[in-house]
Amino acid sequence: MSYSAYATLPVSTLPRFQSNSWIQKTFLAHARQVVLYALKKGVTTGTLEVTEPSGAVHRFGATEKDVARRAQVKVNHDRFWVRVYLSYDVGFSEAYMAGECDSTDLKEVLNLFVDNRRNIASFSTFFHHAYKAYNVVRHFFSHFHVQSIANVAIYDASNELYTAFLSKEMQYSCPIWSESEGGVCGDLQGHRKPGDLEAAQVTKINHIIRKARLRAGCRLLEIGSGWGSIAIAAAKLGCTVDTITLSIEQKELAEQRIRDAGYADQIRVHFMDYRDMPASFKGAFDACISLEMLEAVGLEYMPTYFAKIDWALKDKNAVAVLTATTYPESTHTRYQGQNFIRKFHWPHTILPSALSLAESFCSARKGRFCIDNIEDFGTHYPRCLREWGRRLAENWTSDLIDTLIERYPELKDPYKLEMFRRKWHYMFVYMEVAYSRVWLSCVCWTFARPESAASVCA
Repeated sequence: MSYSAYATLPVSTLPRFQSNSWIQKTFLAHARQVVLYALKKGVTTGTLEVTEPSGAVHRFGATEKDVARRAQVKVNHDRFWVRVYLSYDVGFSEAYMAGECDSTDLKEVLNLFVDNRRNIASFSTFFHHAYKAYNVVRHFFSHFHVQSIANVAIYDASNELYTAFLSKEMQYSCPIWSESEGGVCGDLQGHRKPGDLEAAQVTKINHIIRKARLRAGCRLLEIGSGWGSIAIAAAKLGCTVDTITLSIEQKELAEQRIRDAGYADQIRVHFMDYRDMPASFKGAFDACISLEMLEAVGLEYMPTYFAKIDWALKDKNAVAVLTATTYPESTHTRYQGQNFIRKFHWPHTILPSALSLAESFCSARKGRFCIDNIEDFGTHYPRCLREWGRRLAENWTSDLIDTLIERYPELKDPYKLEMFRRKWHYMFVYMEVAYSRVWLSCVCWTFARPESAASVCA
């Protein structure tokens, strides 16, 4: 698949499936029957209402009027049944993006799935299990140099797209909401005002800078540049920075933002894989920061990633600060199959858990680092995702659409443009639910050289 496809529309549309032949009609009827049966047996908490294209309505789950959670799905095309039958939750996301189903409250649908996921999952089909097993194997062999750029191609979708929903710092990672912004649920309690996201991202940036123990004269290595916000903050302290990225779009805008901020003489942005850092980087840095990047490294290359950080840092008083989306210890496994995020936003990402990453880092670099701190930011992500979703909806203007079409002419097709918009909407809601239900979290690890204290109070 091309980089452009990863950035825009890697959606299987099941072309020409019109259910005209006897075989097609039979298969569609079978898929519909299996999915409806799975919902009948699997939805035991809350209520789900499914309306078919014919107008027929099915209700699953609790029947009490005061049930806590009610969700509804309107099926617009019978391809919906085939997608869910073949690909389960990924199939549902495809159907939503393709407009083959709708809901008045997508978040309620996904929350209902989380409530009932163990029951519903037991009814997933042979095709889904086979597809999942295939992707588990495929993810293990998808982090070679040649694949690494494609794995982060979503960042090249369009700088204008990211500008439409990110804060002015262009920080595409979890912020920290303070009481000044109303905390992690402030927006749900009537506290949403201009500048809240910007303030929360500044709080996060400063927090990371402190964890890295940066001060004037330090040299920082950043793996995963983003659009330059961490590098600029470090330069303001008087640090020099080498930051590396595999996104051309990020590199170009980061360099522009760095020039505009007046720090071009202190920051160098490299288009570079972390495995290709030059010999001059060896033992040169006081700190390394890598925010929400290691998910793309892959299990087979994680020891290399750790070794490169160790290799680049000074032997004394050096610190590494890493953050990543994580699975809870209770559900974490090395063998991670396909899901919506891996297929449509961040291909082949493999998520650690808080303890698995800490243990693997320390064992891989035995005696070279100590755990200074492990912190969980996960509760701060749902509000951030809601805000990103609102901002993109508010800024989904003709000007933005024109820039997208200019870059991706296939988006002239209104169907494909709407599919692209729905992909982003689905991502924001999907991830909000995942973090809010602690299906996922976001952890920050700080590793320091042995006998390296942040401050000496003796």
